[in-house]
Formats: sequence, C-alpha cells, structure tokens
Amino acid sequence: MLMIVLENNQIVLKIDPAGGAYVDFHLKERPLNPINWAIEDETQPPFKGHFLCFDRWGPPTKAEQSNGFVHHGEASTLQWELLNSPRAGATGQGTMRCTLPMGRLELTRQISLMEEEPVFLVSEKIRNLNPYGRMFNIVQHVTIAPPFLDQSTLCDHNAVRGFEDREDGSLHQEEPVLHWPEAMHDGKRVDLRRFQDPWPRVSSFVYDERDVYGWVTAANPALGQMLGYVWKISDYPWINFWRSMQDGKSVAFGMEFGTTGLHEPFPVLARKGKIFERNLYDFIDAGETIDKTFLAFLTHIPGDYQGVNQIIFDNSGFVIIEKDRRDRKTRYNHIIFPQ
Repeated sequence: MLMIVLENNQIVLKIDPAGGAYVDFHLKERPLNPINWAIEDETQPPFKGHFLCFDRWGPPTKAEQSNGFVHHGEASTLQWELLNSPRAGATGQGTMRCTLPMGRLELTRQISLMEEEPVFLVSEKIRNLNPYGRMFNIVQHVTIAPPFLDQSTLCDHNAVRGFEDREDGSLHQEEPVLHWPEAMHDGKRVDLRRFQDPWPRVSSFVYDERDVYGWVTAANPALGQMLGYVWKISDYPWINFWRSMQDGKSVAFGMEFGTTGLHEPFPVLARKGKIFERNLYDFIDAGETIDKTFLAFLTHIPGDYQGVNQIIFDNSGFVIIEKDRRDRKTRYNHIIFPQ
C-alpha cells in the first residue's frame, strides 16, 4: 500500500499504513524531517518515526512472547486499514484503523491538518472487543533523529518529577527523584535538556494533575526549527525519554508520552500499581470505548532561541512562550481540543 500523505499550505505529513507510524512531518518551505528515525535491527519490530506502542509499552512476559506477543505491542507490526482517503484541497484529513488480533483491542485514528497552521490534530478511539475488561497501555513513541537531533538540540516539557527507569523489574526504582533539567550521575551534573550523555537511557516523568495540558518540544536553533506535541494530561499523564547513542554520537531520542512510566511487563505493573501516585496502566471494560487526543506542530525559531518556557491555551488557540525571552511568542489560532 502507498504512503498516506496529508498536506495543507504549510506542512506535509506522511503515515505508513504498514505499522501506522508517522514517518515524515516537515514544513513545505524547508523539508527537514525531525522524525526520520527507523530501527535497523531485524530482530525487532519495524519501529520508525512516531510509532504507536499499543496495547503495551515495553516487553511481554516470557509466556506471552512464546505465544507471539512482541515488544511494545502488536500495532506497529500490523497493516492498518485506511477508512477514508485524504480530502483534496487546502486541508488534509484521513481515518485509519488497526485491530489487535491477540489483544482484541481496536483503535480508530482520525488525523486532521489545521487550516493555515503547521499543526495536525489526532483523535483516537480505543474499543475493547473482548467480553471482559483488561489492563492496557498506549504510548505515543515520538522518535527524533539526525540531522535535526544533535548535541545542541533542546528538549523542554512541563512535567514535574521523574526517575531513571532501570528496566530490571525493580519495584523501588523511583529513587532518587529526578527534576528536570539537571541531574547528578556518577558525581557529575548531567544536562537533561541536551542529549550529550548516554545516561539515563530511559527516564520517566509525571505531569502535575492540576495542569490541564501536557507538552514536550524539541528545538534545534542552529537549524531554525522546533517540533512540539500537546495533549490532555488526563489522557496521557506520563512522558518517557529514551536515549540511543553510538560512538559518542546521538542517533535517536524518544519523547514518549502515554499512560505509563514503567517499561515492564503487565505483572510488574500490576504489583507496583502506582509511582508518584500515578497509575502505571489503564483499564478498559468489556465493550468500552476510550477517546484520547493530541496535536503536533512545527515552527521556525531564531538561531539564539533559548527553548520553551510555557505553552498556554485560550479560547482561540495556544501560545508558545520562550525561556528568558517572554516577549518572543509564537501563536497558533483556531486550535481547539475536543471536549
């Protein structure tokens, strides 16, 4: 099947039906694609770009693996069904679906490009096809790569505290608590905003439940471009960061917002239950449908850009406020989250 291509007068978005990943998101006037990463390990599922971890984030149990379950769930291994073709004209819209053969969860995704803005909005409906309720997780695995990713790329978000996810089944791994943007490791200070150190390979952070929206941005001032995502914290209370470095060079950086912050099989999540008073999994009852929404944007930035301090929504859109330069703001109009 051919690539799904959506576009408006400012951006182009490409989605691969084989796995359902967003593989290209760029400005028309400058085709720099931040999410051009793809895994090269043939023993792993075909992860690439911004892919979906569903019905889990992390590994299956040994028994599940023997029955065919794979790392990060089935969604990225399936051929997604295209329910309607993108509309011609100034805006683009597409609807696609995947049904997990073993997990028996169905996800229907509607993608809409905002008119006159470099923004796309995604609404996803998760339906339980099982005759019983079950635990599950969904994580939006956004993965940036060179040339957009280098050691000067700045990552910002509004999460409040986190921990190193040691991926060893430990039930007490939230100590010591990490606070963005710096942490101590082996006696040295690590700048978490920049990918200059392989530690922590995986870290997870929670958002303040008093806030309505969570967000994450990656900015490369030298290349003059920023990528960002915004969502409702009630949908996705966690963000997880994954660092992949080879020969001292950054090759991939995952900015993964979702329903869990522990990269472990379901029995470990069930025993632990919560970290920082946040659930480590979602539950969906028999026949239930759950809605989740996020938006993504691109924007030009100047060469001396300091990163993002805040993203604020109002009745007509949202505003991005720069760190230490609150007079420099970027505004997007007519962007309203579904209620």
